[in-house]
Amino acid sequence: MKMCADMKLILTSNRHNSFRLSRVIAVVTVIAWLCSLTTSAQKYHCPQDTAEAMSIIREFYNPGGDPTKLTALIAEKFIGRPAVAVSKTDSVGEAEIRLDGFDEFSFINAVAALAKISTSPGIIRPKDVEKGIENITFRHGDADGFPTRMLYGGDWVVDNRARGNVKELTEDYSDQFKTKSLSWITRHRDEYAALKDSATYERQRMVEMGYRTFKIPHMKRESSEWKQVISDLQEGDLIMLLTPNPDKDVLEMGYIISRPDGFHFIHLSEKDGKVVEENEVLGRYIKRRAKEVYGWRWLRII
Repeated sequence: MKMCADMKLILTSNRHNSFRLSRVIAVVTVIAWLCSLTTSAQKYHCPQDTAEAMSIIREFYNPGGDPTKLTALIAEKFIGRPAVAVSKTDSVGEAEIRLDGFDEFSFINAVAALAKISTSPGIIRPKDVEKGIENITFRHGDADGFPTRMLYGGDWVVDNRARGNVKELTEDYSDQFKTKSLSWITRHRDEYAALKDSATYERQRMVEMGYRTFKIPHMKRESSEWKQVISDLQEGDLIMLLTPNPDKDVLEMGYIISRPDGFHFIHLSEKDGKVVEENEVLGRYIKRRAKEVYGWRWLRII
């Protein structure tokens, strides 16, 4: 109210004050216009995300390099970041760059995107990070509403594999499959902000109709301790732990990092509420989770 009163005084004052007011309005208008351009061009959660993303890329920049050699190192930087319901609170389906906190998919996507961008040739700009996240996160690499956000491991693998973002090694070591009907998201509609909209819910339901007989390849739990498998694993490989839940496929997923005693699992832990590195080697961790995990998938970012 005070601002309105002040404006009235200025408008009723002499020509000099009127001229000053015009200049103020012009400057404010230009600033607002520039801010609107920045917001629409770069979908960062906060300025710190921009700075951190670009800092990570500068640190690991290696044009033509192997992204898998970077994923574990980048994932390690995010240990301790809190769990944030990124996907569940996404009401419009956009590629927001958020590094201050993650859910299980946004963690995987951010690390993969930063690794791939760091090994890409040319000058890297913040806009490239946004496009990199969008490419990994959304079906066909196109953010066209919430239903294009890939939130099932099987969907994520099929799409990113087809577009050359990831290589699957599971089927090189196993011929095991499990068929599921993936419908977790629509069955839990009230947990997802975007699904409050009926049209969005119907689009998501139609997507899930295509997953009614979804074949999911998997390795046996015990194979994570086989010597041949351990010798072929690489630091930075992406591991998906599979749940027996009938309408969901992934329990946890993350990247493995090499330690003196073997490979350890870095992932977003819902139990701990943050990104963690498990104290046990991967095989022992999977064995301990035997009641919750029937198998695992083995992937590599390329």
